[in-house]
Amino acid sequence: MKISRAAQSSNNVFDLKKDRRKEALLLTNDLLGVINLGTEEGLFPEFTGHRNLAAVPFSGRYRLIDFTLTNMITQGINQVGIFTLDKYRSLMDHLGSGKEWDLDRSQGGLHIFPPALKPDGEAYLGDLANFSMHREHFVRSKQPYVVITGSNVLTTIDFQDMLEHHKSMGADITLAYTGHEQKCGYCRPIRLGENDRVVGIGERGYSPSDEYTYTETIVMSKNLFLRLVDEATSKGEYDLLDGVIRPQLHRLHVHGYHYTGKMQVIHSVLSYYNESMRLLRHEGIIYDFPHIYTKIKHEPPTRYLNGSKVNEALVANGCKISGEVQNSILFRGVVVSEYARVKNSIILSKSIIEEGAVVENAILDKEVVVKRGQVIRGTVDEPIVIGKRTTV
Repeated sequence: MKISRAAQSSNNVFDLKKDRRKEALLLTNDLLGVINLGTEEGLFPEFTGHRNLAAVPFSGRYRLIDFTLTNMITQGINQVGIFTLDKYRSLMDHLGSGKEWDLDRSQGGLHIFPPALKPDGEAYLGDLANFSMHREHFVRSKQPYVVITGSNVLTTIDFQDMLEHHKSMGADITLAYTGHEQKCGYCRPIRLGENDRVVGIGERGYSPSDEYTYTETIVMSKNLFLRLVDEATSKGEYDLLDGVIRPQLHRLHVHGYHYTGKMQVIHSVLSYYNESMRLLRHEGIIYDFPHIYTKIKHEPPTRYLNGSKVNEALVANGCKISGEVQNSILFRGVVVSEYARVKNSIILSKSIIEEGAVVENAILDKEVVVKRGQVIRGTVDEPIVIGKRTTV
């Protein structure tokens, strides 16, 4: 089976955006979107040396943040604030004015905020300091509720349904969770009491069988959010979960919302590799989105030249394939030369695999060149990562 993801034409993109605008107008949306990147510090260093985690390429043509943004805007959330951590130049270049997500608007739209740093400009103060420093963004917004989520836990949570559930239960704070069947070594476990009230939140990597998985998604009223942030920062707290959510479990009604859809979590080389390989088995979350919006790049279709063999592959536009590609993902503009072989690998944009080279169980960042006859071979459990613009 050969799967090719060619570029969408401009006309199709604009038609889809018009349809989405019409659908969004039918929604009465009370949610202010908040994408919190402040909890993703230090994750996946092999790929985040020159970009933050939200900007990591995924699924052939997208960035991780595209999935969260798409889920928000297709539900009519037309004001989104992205609270950054570090190395956000690549993210800003990708998002631009927000045009591709229909967020380049005078009312609402896309807002990207720099991180809150210590006076020496080095250490990050924490996501609470981030929210506090940009408090005016929340004050000026017209939406009475906030939905806070990240970029590396990919879901299709129905934020509107979650908000309605939040209101119907009379909750102060609502956290989304998944069932026991979705194991996640990175995620935090949640313990539920009577009527799905949250009574405990565990540490990352600890997954007891009687607890559920927190999806890093929160809904609460904006006024309560601001009050809790003000209280916590006045006490010197710096973390949203430890400084705000956990201390309120006994005092406020913190409720659980059961999310039953798919979830993909990217936090390490192995998780990135495994979650990417799931896409080739049609198991990934990408197939639950009618459309995924991303930065448009106009490139020609992929060329499959004489002698090429492509099987079980996800291939973006602009590639040139003369060799063999098996069970792999190729981003835009990748070249696989004659007699070259790519197997069980992820090759990012504009990388070149020269004649006779072999790449197996590997992840190649952008613009990597594998010279003629070279062999790069990792294992399924330990895929090799080759850094950006490296020549092997």
